[in-house]
Amino acid sequence: MKYIALFFAVVFLLFAYWQLNDPDDRIWWIAMYLLVAYISVQVFMGKYNLELLTILCAIYAISAINIWTQMTAYEGFFTDGAGMDMKTVNQELVREAAGLGICFGVLLLYLVAGWIEKNRLRVI
Repeated sequence: MKYIALFFAVVFLLFAYWQLNDPDDRIWWIAMYLLVAYISVQVFMGKYNLELLTILCAIYAISAINIWTQMTAYEGFFTDGAGMDMKTVNQELVREAAGLGICFGVLLLYLVAGWIEKNRLRVI
């Protein structure tokens, strides 16, 4: 788990860096990704805060579902022939929801790993 957490720390730092080009709500998304990068570094060092992970899992899951339900039609991640250029608001919403979903998945992984680690230490 240690090196998986280090990998995700780098990934989320890159996600935060790439948000510098995003014109909408840049600070919000940078903070969302930097928070998960920080949690990843803490997990890399063997520190699991299960209460914080539980709360963050709920926040990220609810946020992802909320953004996903704002779409009027699913139009995919990519614009045909233009790559990552945004053609419609729905494409931006699906990308934002997917980003939050990735954050949720990683935080859930850390939460499960933390529970396993905590219960293993009790048995010994």
